[in-house]
Amino acid sequence: MSLIVLSSLGTGAYREAHYESEHHSEVIRTGLFAVALHRWYPEAKVKLLATDAAWEGGNGQYVREHHPDFERVRISEGRTEAEAWELFGQMTGAVPPDSRVIFDITHGLRSLPMLGFLALSYLRVVRNVTLEKVYYGALELTPRDVEGATTPVVDLTPLVALLDWAQAAGRFQDTGDARLFQKLTDVAGANDLKNVAAKLSELSAALASNRTLEVGALSTELLKKLGRWKREDTLAHHRPFLEVADVVTTTVQPLQASEDQRLNLLSHHAQIEWYQQRGHLVQAVGLAREWLVSVVTWWQTGKLQLRREVRKDAETLLGQHAKNPQQAPAELQEAANLWEKLTDLRNDLAHFGMRDDSRTKSIRVSSRVAEVLGLLPAAVRPLGLELEGPESA
Repeated sequence: MSLIVLSSLGTGAYREAHYESEHHSEVIRTGLFAVALHRWYPEAKVKLLATDAAWEGGNGQYVREHHPDFERVRISEGRTEAEAWELFGQMTGAVPPDSRVIFDITHGLRSLPMLGFLALSYLRVVRNVTLEKVYYGALELTPRDVEGATTPVVDLTPLVALLDWAQAAGRFQDTGDARLFQKLTDVAGANDLKNVAAKLSELSAALASNRTLEVGALSTELLKKLGRWKREDTLAHHRPFLEVADVVTTTVQPLQASEDQRLNLLSHHAQIEWYQQRGHLVQAVGLAREWLVSVVTWWQTGKLQLRREVRKDAETLLGQHAKNPQQAPAELQEAANLWEKLTDLRNDLAHFGMRDDSRTKSIRVSSRVAEVLGLLPAAVRPLGLELEGPESA
């Protein structure tokens, strides 16, 4: 993979400085920070983003005379929205697929550093570009009253990791997939964070494989580990996860288990909503049908039953009364009325519409699911379970 230093060239007069980086032993004296990067990374190809005005002025002349090996990337001024998009394309066009990039924002004017950062973030996804370093030569931090004072070079690369953490958190929040967290938590001295990530992966697998009871238990364990980590493990290189931990907590909190059977039923209903909100409609409807059986067994016995024969008896009872709900016990009428709708929708989705009586077109599936699942509160209320209001919050 080729290494590229992507820097910029402006029109202003650059003040000479002694650039010093914690990552490199040599202090470089120059007015153009790209020169220092060229010395520190001699194997890299230096590319300078430069407008016509910058390239035709004194700075461009200096580069042509002293660093003819530096490649100019012609860019627009970026004064209008159209020019900004043109500039974005010029930046992305300068970076080949699979490249490694060191991005220098020292001399970037106006929106150039931001656009460059966005362009490289885009390229990371679509062209497999690796953003290795982001540097800023902090001229304003140079002591002016000290002879030969050095100018610190700020390494902004750790902030790039926040993009990865945000993407991982967003992926988990939107889909339940926690795989993007794996390589991010593989950092030295992060044992507690690795424990959090391992539990997050287990929860993700449980959600994907329809393990309702495991989801509750793992959610509870994960929230405990998150709380412990936030109190005890706040090293600098863990900071990006601290920034997204609240997203994970908010996503998981409704799913946690409880020793109280009624609260567990509410947690399982929260899983139904969790699946539905994320478009996992097959899982939402399948769990809703199982959950209705759970509520009936709880109504019958006072606890959530997992024994197959008990659940089968509850299914049979609902099925018998589904044909004529008015003949069912008063508490069971709404549930019996919903049972056939729920079963039919579950079968239609589980069999991928491969039935001659399947009439629900794909464009209507989501609204049909919302319609049927919206009947759940009324179906379980007579059985003693309230889904709406402060008690269930």
